[in-house]
Amino acid sequence: MSFRRAVVTCALAAVVSMSSVAPAGAQFGGGPPAYTPEPGARDLKAVLFNWTWHMGMLRGQAEPELVATLDYQADGTIQVDGQPCSLTRYRISANYRIPGYRTQIECTLPDGQSYSNVETISGEYVWDEDIPGAEIIPGEGTATPRPAALEERLIRLWASPHGAPKAAIAAAAGVPLSESFAQNPATLLDSQAEAGVEPITTLEWQGNRAVLMFPIPGVSGATATATLDESFLPERVVVTRGGDTTEFVYGNFQDFNNPLHRIEALYAGTILERHNGEVVRALTTVVTEIGQVYVAVPVPDSVRAAARN
Repeated sequence: MSFRRAVVTCALAAVVSMSSVAPAGAQFGGGPPAYTPEPGARDLKAVLFNWTWHMGMLRGQAEPELVATLDYQADGTIQVDGQPCSLTRYRISANYRIPGYRTQIECTLPDGQSYSNVETISGEYVWDEDIPGAEIIPGEGTATPRPAALEERLIRLWASPHGAPKAAIAAAAGVPLSESFAQNPATLLDSQAEAGVEPITTLEWQGNRAVLMFPIPGVSGATATATLDESFLPERVVVTRGGDTTEFVYGNFQDFNNPLHRIEALYAGTILERHNGEVVRALTTVVTEIGQVYVAVPVPDSVRAAARN
């Protein structure tokens, strides 16, 4: 590792709705870096650290993982009822601490008709909205429960460029995701090893590419296989569950934040999603906001009531 990012910021410790305070012992600055892998290190601890470090997810002197939220906008196409739909709006507002996200979709079908939807998830609740924040103010918009979409949306979250390393670290440490946030991944793994915890995440090498396997949080039987390139950035994440396969192919990692707020936090510039071999989303990143973004995904009363029935 030839250098460490000079940007030291606590901006990524964003104010997050429904989140708890950082775990006891989390360090947000001061003192030397907690860990530096040896050049060419190929063990699990080094790979997980390098993955998050090269993504720009480790912030501050002690380098805890501090990406709590994301705002993401893209162009491209998605599949709607088996037809390609050209995007005029695609915006994800994600909160990794709940976890939850809202994806605003507007696109045009081949026959010229418009399609719009807001895909939403918050914890175990899943619903669609006709307008962002539907029913939070009584009488404004309609929220439609979509419990059958829970697994699909959790896979999309925890196989994402930020979600995949978070899930891999939590499984390697044997802790819930809420306990791995705001900790240096290397020191977290060391403390768990001292406690006798065996990692669930596994690592193998294919030439100079690290390949990690770990479970998708919240989706029983779903296993992710993440292949990292020689710079420890994810080339693809393949999730298998039973006879179903969802593949995410990532490329062109850059800092896509607004030029006035570049913080060397990288995100994929291209995202290709396939389900059982069929392309369902092909996205080209326009802009991100990583840090200083407030994301709340409150659950409408009607969605809670539907889940109880």
